[in-house]
Amino acid sequence: MTSVLRWTARIHKWLALLVGIQIVLWVAGGAVMSLLDIDNVHGDQNVAPVPVIDLELASAISPAEAAGLAGLSGVVKRVELMPWLGRAVYQVEDYFGTRHLIDAHSGERLTPISEATAIALAEQFHLGDLPASSAELLEASTTEYRGADLPAWRVNFDDGDGTSLYYAVNTGMLTSRRNDEWRLFDFFWMLHIMGYQDRDDFNTIWLQAFALFSLVTVFAGLLLLFIKMRRSLLVALRQEQAKTPT
Repeated sequence: MTSVLRWTARIHKWLALLVGIQIVLWVAGGAVMSLLDIDNVHGDQNVAPVPVIDLELASAISPAEAAGLAGLSGVVKRVELMPWLGRAVYQVEDYFGTRHLIDAHSGERLTPISEATAIALAEQFHLGDLPASSAELLEASTTEYRGADLPAWRVNFDDGDGTSLYYAVNTGMLTSRRNDEWRLFDFFWMLHIMGYQDRDDFNTIWLQAFALFSLVTVFAGLLLLFIKMRRSLLVALRQEQAKTPT
């Protein structure tokens, strides 16, 4: 039993040293993420109401015409009429996921969008009259912008929240919105799932290994506690028996 106790104590000590820091990060990350207002993380506080416009369906071109103008005749998956930057547009999508915007009245093809258009879209979406402070074109994924359409325009606002809005060049659609609270949340999410590369993979080998090590540490601690309690109980019984007169 002494040998089992010694090896159990060693396993518990070294594994606790190995996983202890990560356990602290798990707890700290969970605490921070639970304290942050998820609506603020999403940037809902800076979203302007969607403007209501008259789509003027009577004078709009047909969906088939829009598909033809998009160059997708015969392979169209979906045609949707929607408001976009104060006008009615058709969003035409093919079976490869390629999407185009067509003006529902003039038939003008509106994509890919320019920097000026991306800024206009962002300023319409952002609450208030604050103009965009800068814009930049992204042609590759970043830590902040990942898993979304590329290339994309990033439009930034000096609104005190560090808001950045992302618009896909080829679709003209808002693909992501980021702010400082989101960045803080995302940092602790990275530590929480140990996804140090893409921050989206919940099944990293690091997370699996440390979760297993943590379980072994807990079970080793429980076994150690059981052995020590058993020894203490036996010692107490012997002492009690020694006090009892024969």
